[in-house]
Amino acid sequence: MRLRHVVLAVILALCLAGTVWAQSSIPQRIVSVTPSVTEALFALGVGDKVVGVTSWCTYPPEATERTIIGDAFNLNMEVLLSLQPDLVIGDSTLVAGHIEQLRALGIEVGTIDPTTLDEVIDSMITLGELVGDQKGGQALSENMRSRLSELTSHVPAGSSKRVFVEIWYEPLMTVGPGSFLDELINLAGGENIAADTGQPWPQFSEEQVLARDPEVIILTNYNKAEALQRPAWQNLAAYKTGDVYEVNPDLYVRSTPRLLDGLAELISFIHGVEL
Repeated sequence: MRLRHVVLAVILALCLAGTVWAQSSIPQRIVSVTPSVTEALFALGVGDKVVGVTSWCTYPPEATERTIIGDAFNLNMEVLLSLQPDLVIGDSTLVAGHIEQLRALGIEVGTIDPTTLDEVIDSMITLGELVGDQKGGQALSENMRSRLSELTSHVPAGSSKRVFVEIWYEPLMTVGPGSFLDELINLAGGENIAADTGQPWPQFSEEQVLARDPEVIILTNYNKAEALQRPAWQNLAAYKTGDVYEVNPDLYVRSTPRLLDGLAELISFIHGVEL
């Protein structure tokens, strides 16, 4: 019996040691170097562990209370290191130039790089694994898929409207294949008039806009007052019906759960459905 007790004690000790190790390996001090990652971390419920963010990280409001470590292109390594992070997370494209430097300093770096809505949903699982909350990441991913299904169920079958998104006016820029906005337009039952450009952020001429006569216009640069005064645009279908909308661009370009808020808006704009 004594030997059995000893064996059980050893097994218990090993289990407890494993538990302590597993808990200590969960990041407690996280620095986010990408706005979309910051949003997602708060959505996962680990915002309290985020100690540093970039100057671009403006959502949720609590993120602005964290220490600023520069922006994705210009990290202040001195400030970042002073925060003693045990994990730095960012978009692999934006932080590519910093990854090796951070790792050389002994800092754990995690990256994501979703390019489609489906990949954004999957990236919530990846983030959950990185921060030690796999169940939370899985739950957030499942909630997003459920909401996506619910939203698209409101899109009338066989209906479509021509949509133009203005990213910038001089020069005139829009969205094309490879951008989240182009994908959201399609999911919302719209037809992107710049879908044939073959580029995610192409320049587009005013003549092309007038010739393709969009029925819905989305403005992402907070310039609706100016846009409504353009003489050449007054005969566009969207102008005649009043379907010109000014939106928060973050809902359409950041790879976060709020992309579904952008989709909900688009469905409302295109089909007049209140969601």
